[in-house]
Amino acid sequence: MPVKYLSPEWIDAYNAAVASDDAVHAAMKGKNAVIQMVVAEAPEGEIRYWLRIGDGGVAAGLGDADNAEVTISQSYDTSAQVNRGELDGQQAFTQGKVKIKGKMLKMMQLRGPLAEVQKALGTIDTEY
Repeated sequence: MPVKYLSPEWIDAYNAAVASDDAVHAAMKGKNAVIQMVVAEAPEGEIRYWLRIGDGGVAAGLGDADNAEVTISQSYDTSAQVNRGELDGQQAFTQGKVKIKGKMLKMMQLRGPLAEVQKALGTIDTEY
């Protein structure tokens, strides 16, 4: 049964997908970060959620993160395209569709590991 993108059920599915993915654990080994995501123009208005990366693990939750090192802002359409695999996150950034504030070096170091997270998210039956 599909889950609505960016809903509490999608966040639950996100956490389950990354928790059970060995490639995500391997890619995140030794990495630590807190990332705030801001998605504008969603059907329900602005949606904010966070990613907490801690030595092999990734967790997500709705709302604002304490002590976010990086904030990534984008429109709902861009976010959905990236999530569906139709647009690469790096391309979206270079095209100006994604804005990143904070520790850019941290984001550069997480580019490969976050690609593994994106692959895991591709396993979620998502409704947009």
